[in-house]
Amino acid sequence: MLRTDCVSEYLFARIDQKLKGLRAAGVDVISFGVGDPVSPPPQALLDRLAGLVGRHDLHNYSPYEGTAEFRAAGCDYLRRRYGAALDPETQAVGLIGSKEGIANLFMAYTRAGTVNLVPSLAYPIPATMTRLAEGEVFSLPVDEAHGFLPDLDRIPDGILDRARLLYLNYPNNPTGAGAPLEYLENALDLARRHDLLIVHDCAYEEIWFHGRPRSFLELPGGLDHVVEFHSLSKMFNITGWRLAFVASAERNLAPLKVMKTNTDSGQFKPLQLAAAWALGELVDEFGAHQRETYRRRMTALAEALRRVGARAGLSDGTFFLWGRVPEGFDSASFTEHLLDRAGVFVTPGVLFGADGEGYFRASLTVSDDRLAEAVDRLGRLG
Repeated sequence: MLRTDCVSEYLFARIDQKLKGLRAAGVDVISFGVGDPVSPPPQALLDRLAGLVGRHDLHNYSPYEGTAEFRAAGCDYLRRRYGAALDPETQAVGLIGSKEGIANLFMAYTRAGTVNLVPSLAYPIPATMTRLAEGEVFSLPVDEAHGFLPDLDRIPDGILDRARLLYLNYPNNPTGAGAPLEYLENALDLARRHDLLIVHDCAYEEIWFHGRPRSFLELPGGLDHVVEFHSLSKMFNITGWRLAFVASAERNLAPLKVMKTNTDSGQFKPLQLAAAWALGELVDEFGAHQRETYRRRMTALAEALRRVGARAGLSDGTFFLWGRVPEGFDSASFTEHLLDRAGVFVTPGVLFGADGEGYFRASLTVSDDRLAEAVDRLGRLG
């Protein structure tokens, strides 16, 4: 028996294979599946990286915890955004992407019998790593009536007594929902009372439409009970660079550091140094540009899907359009309908969890030309 027998292949690896087969058969599929931006990074960032790659002194091993420059830039970003005062030497760790960091954190904190609290609609890595570590996932119901926010007051006391980690992600993948500050305050109070560690994944914090997202680091005591992940992938269209950082109290980060020193040697130095510069010099202007791009794309696709009977609108944040399938369809049949009739792929909401039945998710990371083609095809359906 293998340890991996308890989990399946990564969700979007399976979807990639399905779409690859369709394209091999001659189908021109426009995919709104995986959230991987095709828009280019800022040219100034590419120029900065090119100059750093040419330096002969930057091609050796990187520090396990990230370069001092990258950690300092991350902490300065959090100070500007959220007023958080952090020590980059002890309260921040550079990561090879948030996926690596979240996976290592869950493995570090989970042992056989540990309960981790994960929303029913969530990025799959927390639940997967809990199972790999022989822990137990307690799925928190999520529904539209409560703004796609798990009802923390309904977690049974017996579960809370055994729980170790609570995973939250706002702005949220897949629903695009945001979390008001009051919700974060309630979650932090729960963590204090039950000795929980909140894992807050802020991968989409620069993509928002109704108001800037809030951070646990704004709250008194947040650093003691929260490990907060911040990704550069969506900030600058650099998913392939694999760059992120995590902030928390030193004692909370210690297990993660142990995992990292035993599994990796840190990201390529020029990537970290270029990103550190971008966090200080480019993020404000480029973030505004990104928000306008995704607002325009989301509005156009939502209108096209509404014409075929779906219900969708501008989310609180992220580049994901989350909506209700038309009457008479379930998640899978609506996806098949669009794929068969228009060559347009959206992800069935049920693939993210049972509470996603009746919904779909569309990632607005395609080019403007492909988006326009998809809107035209959908228009011919309606």
